[in-house]
Amino acid sequence: MKKMKRMILAALLALCLLGGCAQRQEAPEAQAPVQAEPEAQTNMAEPKKQSELPKETRVGFFLDTVITLTAYTDKPELLEQGLELCGEYEKMLSRTIEGSDVWRINHAEGKTVTVSTETAEILRTAVKVGKLSGGAFDITIAPVSVLWDFNSGEKKIPDRKAIEEASKLVDYSQIRIDGNDVTLPAGMMIDLGGIAKGYIADAVKANLVSEGIENAILSFGGNVIAIGLKPDGSPWRVGIQDIDKPTGTTMMISLNYGGSTVTSGIYERGFEEDGVIYHHILDSTSGWPVQNELASVTIFCQSSMMGDALSTAAFALGTEAGGRLIESIDGAEALFIARDRIATGTSGIGAYIAEGEKYSLLPAETEAPPKAEEENPEQLRLTIQVLETDTAPGYILIQGANMIGFLPLPEEGEKIQAIVQKLDDGTEWRNVVRMTPEGFCMVEADCEGHDCIGEGEVTLENMQDRVLLNMVICAPHKLTLYLYTPEMAVKQSKQWLGF
Repeated sequence: MKKMKRMILAALLALCLLGGCAQRQEAPEAQAPVQAEPEAQTNMAEPKKQSELPKETRVGFFLDTVITLTAYTDKPELLEQGLELCGEYEKMLSRTIEGSDVWRINHAEGKTVTVSTETAEILRTAVKVGKLSGGAFDITIAPVSVLWDFNSGEKKIPDRKAIEEASKLVDYSQIRIDGNDVTLPAGMMIDLGGIAKGYIADAVKANLVSEGIENAILSFGGNVIAIGLKPDGSPWRVGIQDIDKPTGTTMMISLNYGGSTVTSGIYERGFEEDGVIYHHILDSTSGWPVQNELASVTIFCQSSMMGDALSTAAFALGTEAGGRLIESIDGAEALFIARDRIATGTSGIGAYIAEGEKYSLLPAETEAPPKAEEENPEQLRLTIQVLETDTAPGYILIQGANMIGFLPLPEEGEKIQAIVQKLDDGTEWRNVVRMTPEGFCMVEADCEGHDCIGEGEVTLENMQDRVLLNMVICAPHKLTLYLYTPEMAVKQSKQWLGF
């Protein structure tokens, strides 16, 4: 039963996780602490049933983190279920728990291991972010990270030669993923500490939303993710840790509109020796703690999993290169705080900062070209042959809110559909989908100048009673594939998508 529930959750996550940072909201990570500040509801105009719901909080300890789930609900047992879900995922994703998916991969000595759908999805996303960041985010960092101890309080620096040898085993591109089968070369290891907590936060949120909760703030240490707004209609206020003061002291107050907020920083786990701060964010090339101008990075986007990985990547890259990375991802914003307390944000950061110390925007010369939402829509207009049908299930290709194509699923057997589309600016985008009567699976999605994020499988079985399930295949160009059943609320789906 628990396995079936996780399968349903995976389907729900197709709407919020694979969408990555394709919508303008927020995102979180699990490293430097972020303080969620759920405030008491007010008597401002709000539907009566919501204003009368009590505020419930449940606290647990998983993933070496205090997890606090706060929601406005008359069913507090749902929060307890959320904590139980954290425990299930910890047993699946922990590097140190014997029998977990990660443990089995690391001890397979180069042999192929079959893992859960959830683990495979996390691995695919981790590899994508590794590619996007040029390896700044790399989950194969484990051979190096096991040499460091940032938790015991002992100021012990590993042997330089050992770090050098372990660093030779760090290379995310060596991970092979075929469906749920994973192969890692002997000697290499993975550690999902920089992304798994974000995935779990997204999964707990999806579960609570599926149970009808509309207002909640969920804290996973450095990852904070929200459901909706506060009951009074205002955004949640999330504190960003002061880099020079004790835990719980805020330097700035950010706003969360129902997405996620993630911070990675050097001040939570580490030690100082001979004037050098040795912290847990490691350089994937050298194996040593990243030594740049930064003290913390906070990412705001929709998916906590993406925010988790991006905060680490952006920190390792530094303010300028990290800023360019975040500016290239639609719906993601970042706040960089340097060790000298100078705060710098990406172009849209103003929507997320409520109060605190002053900040500046990235200089124009470090900004990436305008994001897709700022470009002329005519430049994004695609051409595709529309196959007409009003009976068979199929998948719809959406650009923004406009349907630009529909292909029916085959009545029997398997069909590989390849479509090459050209943007008006000459950019070519390739989409390869494997279709069966039950659904479709992304085989390839790529376009010049961008890495397409979405991969995975969407099936009619996973749809349950939903009208649509989706996967975003190119966030910069707002391209999304939806599995669609005409028999299920056609009028509602057309109104929802605007076509």
